[in-house]
Amino acid sequence: MAEEAQGSVLTGNPEGSETNWTDGLDDYSEVIEAKGWQSNADVMKSYVNLEKAVGADKVVLPTEDSDLAEWEGWEKLGTPKEAVDYNLAAPEGFDQYDQGLSDWFREAAHGAKLPAAMAQKLHDSFVERMMGIYGDQVTAGQQQNETWEAELKAEYGTAFDERVASARTAMREFGTPELQQAIEAAGLGSNPDLVRAFSNIGMQLGTGPQFKDAEGSGKFGMTPEMAREQIAEIRSNPALMDAAHPEHKVLNEKLTKLTELAFGTDVVVMAG
Repeated sequence: MAEEAQGSVLTGNPEGSETNWTDGLDDYSEVIEAKGWQSNADVMKSYVNLEKAVGADKVVLPTEDSDLAEWEGWEKLGTPKEAVDYNLAAPEGFDQYDQGLSDWFREAAHGAKLPAAMAQKLHDSFVERMMGIYGDQVTAGQQQNETWEAELKAEYGTAFDERVASARTAMREFGTPELQQAIEAAGLGSNPDLVRAFSNIGMQLGTGPQFKDAEGSGKFGMTPEMAREQIAEIRSNPALMDAAHPEHKVLNEKLTKLTELAFGTDVVVMAG
């Protein structure tokens, strides 16, 4: 018996009555196993951490039937109160950045309740894609113009510069600034069909009556406005009314031609 008692004293437990720290916690066995607790100390540590978490800033999740648009947790997740509070900067070196589109993006992001960090990332990815598309369009446009110009050079040969100059002359005569801007915006400034059309018009202008005197004098066609200015000068010249004056006949002939140009249908260029 003494040996048994001594054994009990050494082990701290009566012989054959070993205990486990989970004794009496059968109802919580699944929790203990899921948490991976191995001792009372593990339970205490978990409890202390829980106590610390109770005082932390928490986000209460919305219920299943709640309206997410009205959920108060968005602001805690980083969604700004107003759309203008999104700080979306335009990328450097991208002059085509559309500020109106940026404003639309802010409104759309705020409507979707995107936190600021997520909105910034989505915005930057979107702009990067836009920059890539624009760069591809510029490159494609340059390649197209090179192809068109090569076609025209092969067709016109050594007369290329002359025919292009003729087309530009026709554009200046009959085109408007709005037409030129529209052609430029559409990337059609070197389109062979347009160049041929305006070049032919310009070549026809070169054979018309407005160029008859210009061919010898180097002068270009005179507009009705220019003709009216010269009419005023001739009428102020006393020689116009003096039949004995040596310039009388010349001035009257000029006046007749200028009057036809200014108020008639024929376009005439006067030689000096």
